[in-house]
Amino acid sequence: MAEDDSAIVEAVRGGDTEAFRLLVERHKLRLFAVILKLVGDPGQAEELAQETFVRAYRALPDFRGESSFGTWLVQIGIHAARDRMRTARRYKVVSIDALREAHGAKFDLADTSPAADPGFGIESEEERNLMRMALAALPPEYREVLVLKHFEGWAYARIAAVTGDSVGTLKVRAYRARQLLRERLTELGWSPDAAGEGPPAMREIPSGS
Repeated sequence: MAEDDSAIVEAVRGGDTEAFRLLVERHKLRLFAVILKLVGDPGQAEELAQETFVRAYRALPDFRGESSFGTWLVQIGIHAARDRMRTARRYKVVSIDALREAHGAKFDLADTSPAADPGFGIESEEERNLMRMALAALPPEYREVLVLKHFEGWAYARIAAVTGDSVGTLKVRAYRARQLLRERLTELGWSPDAAGEGPPAMREIPSGS
C-alpha cells in the first residue's frame, strides 16, 4: 500500500472518518474509469463508484494491506459491477445500431477527464469514440477480461483471484474478446491501414495470448 494511503487508512481506522474523503478524491477518477469500461454506461458507472466507496468504507477494518488500497478498491468495484450486471441480466451483446441510436456519434461521458475515458491514449476523437462504443458492445464477461488484462495490465493469475475463473478460462475468453473487439470496431467503420494497423489501442492488444 502506498505510504500516503497507508497513513490515511490508519487515520480512518483510528476514528478520523473525514479522512476517508482524501481516499475518495485520490482514487475516484481511476475507479470510475475502470467501472465505466466494464458496464459501458456513465450513469451506472457513477452509481457503482459511489457504491464501491461505501463498501470499501464498511470493509476497511478488514483491509490487511496485502495489496495497495487502490487495487483493493478496484477489486471491490469489479465485484459491484458484476453484481449489478448479474441482477440486471445484462449478459448479452449490445447491438451496434442500438448504441448509435442511443448515444449518437459523440457517446459522451459523464466525466470527460482523460483518465475517465476508456479510449485514453488513442490519438483522435474519432478513434476514442469507436473504442468506447466497441467496448460497450461486448458481452460483459468478455469486456471484463479485456479491460483488466489489456487496459489495466493485470496478470491472468490476478484476474482469476478476483473473478473466480481459472487462468485457462480467462485466456480463452481474452482471445475471443480480442476477436470480438476487432469485429465490433469493423462494424463501426474502422478499417486497418495498409500496414494492418488501426487505432493505437488495438496495436497494443496482441492477437495472440
